[in-house]
Amino acid sequence: MMLENINPNVHTFTVLVDAYCKEGKIEEAKNVLDKVLEKDLKPDVVIYSSLMNGYCLVNEVFKAQSIFKTMAQMGFSYDVRSYNIMINGVCKMKMVDEAIKLFEEMPLKQIFPDVVTYSTLIDGLCKSGRLSYAFELVDEMDDRGQPPNIITYGPILDVLCKNYDVDKAFVLLKKLKRRVFNQIWARITFLSMDCVKLED
Repeated sequence: MMLENINPNVHTFTVLVDAYCKEGKIEEAKNVLDKVLEKDLKPDVVIYSSLMNGYCLVNEVFKAQSIFKTMAQMGFSYDVRSYNIMINGVCKMKMVDEAIKLFEEMPLKQIFPDVVTYSTLIDGLCKSGRLSYAFELVDEMDDRGQPPNIITYGPILDVLCKNYDVDKAFVLLKKLKRRVFNQIWARITFLSMDCVKLED
């Protein structure tokens, strides 16, 4: 790119960092970030989040946490993706209390959990045997207009079945079936309205 007199911007470097991280090539990703700094380009929250995700993918969560803290020191504002990456990373390391701490910190910074945030934490809670808290979060999702999906319910159903609590599992399945049906019906209605408009 440089030979063709095309100067890459931060977005270009971010794509490279993300690609290297997804392949587990963290050193190469770090080298790209170093180039960004050398060129006096201003890295953004997206590029740092990609690097954090890379460290989490290779189970180097403490390095991801270090970047997370560095971002705050550099004056970057976190976004929901940054928190989702960290919550997922610490949950994979069975550091569920740390995940809860991050989750509770989000609203204090005016960052609100999405379905991914909830589903990730619920998965971590289920794997650590904290099913009651997982159910509380499912209820909270409904209250906040973030309806749970099959990914959210999956870990809960898994625990219920392993604990031979089949009755609760069936109740949850029925609830999920109704929700999915309503979503499909809403989609069909929406598409039908589009078809009517096209005919007009």
